[in-house]
Amino acid sequence: MTLSAKHSALMLAALVGATLSTAALAEKGPMGGPMGGMMLHFEALDADKDGKVTKEELAADRAARFAEADTNKDGKLSAEELIAMREKAEAARRAEMAKAMIDRIDADKDGFVSVAEMDAMPMVDKMFERADADADGAISTAEMDAMKIRMAEHMGEGEGMGRGHGKHGGGFWKWMSGDN
Repeated sequence: MTLSAKHSALMLAALVGATLSTAALAEKGPMGGPMGGMMLHFEALDADKDGKVTKEELAADRAARFAEADTNKDGKLSAEELIAMREKAEAARRAEMAKAMIDRIDADKDGFVSVAEMDAMPMVDKMFERADADADGAISTAEMDAMKIRMAEHMGEGEGMGRGHGKHGGGFWKWMSGDN
């Protein structure tokens, strides 16, 4: 094998590994990498329920996820299969987030969020008041820019709500509570 072929094979292996771990991350949350996934889903990984997760059990989990993604069963993952795996994991994560949001906002517990329930959220008024620095009842472009900067400082640059901040976007909620 030539050096170029070895380099290409190594790059492909790294890409597949990164993509699989990204899909696992999306599927299993911010700690979804090999060890993080184990911490979050220990019981599911412990196939024989002996209170221990072995390398074999981790390998079996990886193999099962690979087999699920390998829709044409050729033993290889195409770009399309990797994308489909990632989209499926992302859809599951978004569904979980939507359910959690409804659970938090749905005051009458009917399984839906009404306009009244959305308007009753105390953080809406609090967010407006925090952004309206001069208390004139309106948010200017300068006030909006200042709010974005404060939020970025507390949430970590480039990280969104719920990513790397626990179940409820810790940086955002910390910012909302005035701990800046």
